[in-house]
Amino acid sequence: MFLITLTPDNLALLFSSAMAVVIVSLMLFMSYRLFASNRRQAYRSLLTSLAFILIQQLLQMTVSLGMTPSSPLLIFTGKLLQVFAFIVINFAIFELYHRRRPRTKVWFYGLLATGLVVAALDILPEALSSHQEWAEGIRSTPALDGYLLLLAPLFVLMFAPHIGQPRKYMTNLWIAFTMQLSSISSIYWAPEAAIFKTIAGLLPVFYYILLFAIIFERVVEILQSVYRSSITDGLTNLYNRRYFMGRLDPILKSGRPVGAIFCDIDNFKKLNDTQGHHKADGVLKQVAALLMEETDGIGLAGRYGGEELVAFVVGPVSAVAKTAESIRSRTEKESIVTISVGFSMGASGDTSESLMKQADEAMYHSKTNGKNRVTDFAALKRSSSPTAAPSRRKV
Repeated sequence: MFLITLTPDNLALLFSSAMAVVIVSLMLFMSYRLFASNRRQAYRSLLTSLAFILIQQLLQMTVSLGMTPSSPLLIFTGKLLQVFAFIVINFAIFELYHRRRPRTKVWFYGLLATGLVVAALDILPEALSSHQEWAEGIRSTPALDGYLLLLAPLFVLMFAPHIGQPRKYMTNLWIAFTMQLSSISSIYWAPEAAIFKTIAGLLPVFYYILLFAIIFERVVEILQSVYRSSITDGLTNLYNRRYFMGRLDPILKSGRPVGAIFCDIDNFKKLNDTQGHHKADGVLKQVAALLMEETDGIGLAGRYGGEELVAFVVGPVSAVAKTAESIRSRTEKESIVTISVGFSMGASGDTSESLMKQADEAMYHSKTNGKNRVTDFAALKRSSSPTAAPSRRKV
């Protein structure tokens, strides 16, 4: 039977390693799923660094349980893995916010190479010694320990200003710095002081919890951004046609009063031809912003296609008419263009397609009868016979 006897030092090491293994395993699984769906360099770096950390923490667990002899070579390998993992994980966090540039690559590979050189400096003085002296000599790795200590303030200067969570990131690095400083103190300066060993044993738990929070929050931001880009128009930031119609249909089916507003910028092609795409795009974004402001809290605005902007307003016909007129009036006053507007109220049996077609017909009536005006489809229908109603122009 295998008997496990734990000293207080081993118990602290076992606790921190076990907690780290659980947290790192969760991060590793999350990173794998992200990498499988989107093979970004940042996710690959996360996977690599977390694999290093997991191996190192598993080694610590086996050592603390006495399942693996605490050999000097194993201790040295664990420290080297810790250095590499710390470098890779910090570059991975940076890459979650920014693409890796040539200068970043130079720093990345330079720090890894420096780690190998520093590790060699710890080994070489003992290389000519006997095997026993060499084995005992590599138990002490002051150069590698010092290098790991200096990495934390270096990353504070390099990455903290460019990370979206600077306070959390800096706190995480200072925890790593304190953790390594305590470890160095317990080995070289005050080996008899239990407090340093305790701090070095417990701080990794807080380090990995905060690291998980940083990565998780950034991943959520990325996923939200991806989802947002899939339902919005890249130029105007309005909802795209598919999402807009998908939101309108359930409201119509629920029987709640809702009206659709259809807007078309007057003389947009002329503006595009005479003043260029940049000016025309700026105007389009300006009008889109007005639609978003006017429908905020009462409906939704979208881009139907080209210079056609749409909205729906949940409420009675008076609210829809007021919003349509406000959009027209503000566009005339606040921009260099005018818009032709049509609106229609939803009725029983209407779908999003049929309602938008009615609002489009009303807008076309505004366009062909002087522009810069608002037309109510219901009023147009009452005043015009089916044969006299204008037909939709070709698009």
